[in-house]
Amino acid sequence: MKKEDNNKPVVQGIHLEFDTHSLENEIWLTINETMQHLNVSRSTIYRQRKANRIPSFKLGNTPMFPKHLLNKILLQRAIRNVKEF
Repeated sequence: MKKEDNNKPVVQGIHLEFDTHSLENEIWLTINETMQHLNVSRSTIYRQRKANRIPSFKLGNTPMFPKHLLNKILLQRAIRNVKEF
């Protein structure tokens, strides 16, 4: 009989709402462009991508990142950090 691990973290999804029309002209960033846009290292991008914290997909062997969704996620996280008076 397999013992259940009660100390496992529960994965909570991020709910993103976006307009499909905004994705028609989406700008897709490469790793280098994403590094410059977010001002982080390559290893940080790969770590965040592996943990599913930033949206991406692979085009051949190249990971691509939607700029609009990256900005939206960062904005939502920044808003959560603001304390009410």
